Amino acid sequence: MKLTSNVLLLSLLILGGCATTSNENKIDNIPMYGQPELERPASFKQADEDFINLASSKFGGDRRKASDAWASIAEEFVNEGNNYDGMRRYNQSWLLDPDNYKAYWGFGRIMLRRHQFEEAFKYFERAKQLIDDTYQEPALLSDVGTAYHNKANSLKGDELGRAKYFKLANENFSNGSSLDPTYVNVWVSWAFSLYFQGKYSQAWEKVNKARALNPSAIPDAFLKDLNNKMPSQSDNS
Repeated sequence: MKLTSNVLLLSLLILGGCATTSNENKIDNIPMYGQPELERPASFKQADEDFINLASSKFGGDRRKASDAWASIAEEFVNEGNNYDGMRRYNQSWLLDPDNYKAYWGFGRIMLRRHQFEEAFKYFERAKQLIDDTYQEPALLSDVGTAYHNKANSLKGDELGRAKYFKLANENFSNGSSLDPTYVNVWVSWAFSLYFQGKYSQAWEKVNKARALNPSAIPDAFLKDLNNKMPSQSDNS
């Protein structure tokens, strides 16, 4: 996501355990606690309600603001590589507002890290349906493009499958860059993907877009590899 959470939100972690118990650890780490497939025990439902009431009270009863706060905390954990606590917080964000795109975006990111591609796609696509923030949308689309790229790249020897998922990757990168041409990460991610697609000329185009926004956006090692495949014809490269 483009924005990081306010440090003050860390103080909210004191409430973090209110929605779960030690018996729930196994489903804490499943998006939406496995619902609707897994029935939520009555004791957990009560704990959930207590958590929702307490957390939302910190935001004047605004469940969406509370949900955003927990999603921000979750993002910090995920960015630190702590997917377990990240999933716990995204689940709590979802409890607070089941229509918050940030929770589904987070579920998608974590499932992608687990290489559970189909699950990741499901949550990413749900986030795309729900997102109501034009500033964040290019970042979401960039992540979705990366998810489809990773799936394509995992299909060694399946050229039809690779073509299908690379096409979806390119569509999401294209849509993201169209929404905000100044969002450098989408150009960087697209350049990497095009390199693995063997589309080196197009990869250079995206590299140059990224470097025009931030000269250090592209790692030197990648530039060297791309140049070995196809020397750049641009003075900017």
